[in-house]
Amino acid sequence: MRSFNSAQVRALLSVGILLGVGSVGTMARFTASGDANAGSFTTGSLDVRLNASGNNVGQGGTWTNASLAISDITPGESLAVSFPVRNDGTTGFTYTATATATGALAPQLRFSTYTGGTASNSGNATNDNRVGTCSGSAASTNQTLSGTAANVISTAQTLNPSATQNVCVIVQLVSTAASSTQGDAATATFAFNAVQP
Repeated sequence: MRSFNSAQVRALLSVGILLGVGSVGTMARFTASGDANAGSFTTGSLDVRLNASGNNVGQGGTWTNASLAISDITPGESLAVSFPVRNDGTTGFTYTATATATGALAPQLRFSTYTGGTASNSGNATNDNRVGTCSGSAASTNQTLSGTAANVISTAQTLNPSATQNVCVIVQLVSTAASSTQGDAATATFAFNAVQP
């Protein structure tokens, strides 16, 4: 039988202790995981509408404002009409507006547009003294409109969802309109364009 010297015995015991510690000293670790499910994704909607909510004209629609019509207008007379611009969408937007006018009388008419205002009219057709005024902020004044679109509200106006802002328009026949314009007519179109800010 082979005998071990004390140095060999100590070496074997040291290895045994290391192996024993290594096999006995296993480390356990707790783990956990979780998932986060995303909700649904939907787009908002931009919906600029004109006039009261009962007259739902929006998204590419056209509305004829019968109030912005004047018959038997004489030189120097004017008419003011206000109407709401509404945001019936789910996201805020800014809007601007352009306008055109066609017809033989168009060069003799002057248009003024106000934001945030209301219309007031005085006088009567019998006395040829009708005068329209608008409160609010002047966006454009005394414009001659033609078949080419002109900016009438060039500073973007902000509307949050469910908000409204009045726009007021004054149309005036110039005081220098010639007698040859009697019986002439014109039609104006205002286009409101909304974009997400």
